[in-house]
Amino acid sequence: MTDFIPGQPEDRRLPAQVARASASYVGDFELAAARVIARLTGELVILQDDNSKRRMADIQIAYAGRTPGYAEVTLDLDESYAAMASEVRKRAFQVKAPSLGRVWWVTLSSGAAVKTQEKTLARNLGLLAAAGDLFEIVATDQNLGEHSNPLIRQLFETGVVHLASRATIGDEVGFIHILPEGTGGPVGIDWEAFDAYIAEFLANPRRKDVLEKLAATDAAERHAFVGLSFNTPWNVFHALDRDYRELPTNDPRLPPEITHLWLWSYPLGRCLAWFPDRGWFNPQYHWATE
Repeated sequence: MTDFIPGQPEDRRLPAQVARASASYVGDFELAAARVIARLTGELVILQDDNSKRRMADIQIAYAGRTPGYAEVTLDLDESYAAMASEVRKRAFQVKAPSLGRVWWVTLSSGAAVKTQEKTLARNLGLLAAAGDLFEIVATDQNLGEHSNPLIRQLFETGVVHLASRATIGDEVGFIHILPEGTGGPVGIDWEAFDAYIAEFLANPRRKDVLEKLAATDAAERHAFVGLSFNTPWNVFHALDRDYRELPTNDPRLPPEITHLWLWSYPLGRCLAWFPDRGWFNPQYHWATE
């Protein structure tokens, strides 16, 4: 037991758990979530799941003077996408390809093998250029899977979802930018789509463990803390952009195991919370502690 510092969670996880979380694609999201809860409540917040008990919730909110609440942390994250994006970040922002005489941008899907693409792209892009397929105009929608060039269809099958290029400038050397597939869409907020996403995400069988662990606490307060990522649908991810101040217009449709909800577009977007006694709010404007 460490000395209680308001706003700072107490971490009782095993060192191996902490190391594994810190080394993950997104970092230690459980710790980040616990920090948010601690700052909002000012209460002792404990990262308690050390694998010593079955169905132990990730976080305990040890309220002073009343029974504790519990929180379970989950991420809307496709592991294959995260692995690919991580590999791109580590290895292949640029691949030197002086023989191309052009600068290319190649966007890869979650299923793409980055190492293989890194070895073969220069040759394949050279063949595209020789065939006159330069993708000089960057289009937002490219149906590469139905292109007339069979090599482009083959590239699509191996995970290439977008292509663009330009001629080199001056003494610039040809190279290839490799990018992970991201998310995008129209500007504006669609709260109906937002509401539907929450209901579908929490009801998905993949969240069965979240619901079971919260139900097992038999507590009055059972929080689900959801992290959104670049593979979250655009109309949901975009609603948590920091440029917005609007709040959702409807109460979320929650399964009975969940009484409180948090959504965080992690790590750069805003965090929103829904409590049954106060509705939707942005914790950033209601911190109890630093």
